[in-house]
Amino acid sequence: MACGSTPAPKPSPPIPVENHTHTCSEAAVGIEQSTRSIRPPDGSVVQIMRGRCADDRWSGEAIDCFSQMTEGDLGRCAGKLPEDARHLMFAALIAAGGGDETAIAIAKLRLAGMHVGIPACDALWVTTSEYLSCDAVPIATRAEIGPQIADSWNLPDQLPPDARARMAEVCTKSRETLLQQAVAAGCSFEP
Repeated sequence: MACGSTPAPKPSPPIPVENHTHTCSEAAVGIEQSTRSIRPPDGSVVQIMRGRCADDRWSGEAIDCFSQMTEGDLGRCAGKLPEDARHLMFAALIAAGGGDETAIAIAKLRLAGMHVGIPACDALWVTTSEYLSCDAVPIATRAEIGPQIADSWNLPDQLPPDARARMAEVCTKSRETLLQQAVAAGCSFEP
């Protein structure tokens, strides 16, 4: 440093970099690796999931979740998608050759997220999920019933009292029928 000169400025600290955002390709690979227990091992879902991600414009939060998911996280990560995108993703998993095991697993995920505030209907979702876990019921029957029940109960958030009463009655009868089928098959769970 020469006499009378100003010292060189100190280097500024590094600028913080935002967390790395994952890509649709990484999300698709995460789904591929973490759904092997519910899909045939010889099929791949990477391409179709990458397409769903891009076409449905998944949020960064959903993409990050799918990219880092482990076995059993499908429901948690799918919950970060809008309902339409979630249904399209589930349908794509089944269409990719998932078969009965995939249909049952996805129905259970959907039922776990259902809540309409009508106790009889909420009890039906729990009973259906238990029914889907009962190996005494043939897998083809469970693969048919689970999605049927999950698909048929898209209700608006606010129902008038008379509609709520009718829904409670329908849910109660549906649950009783399902319990009878479960008992006849040899399943045992709390009624």
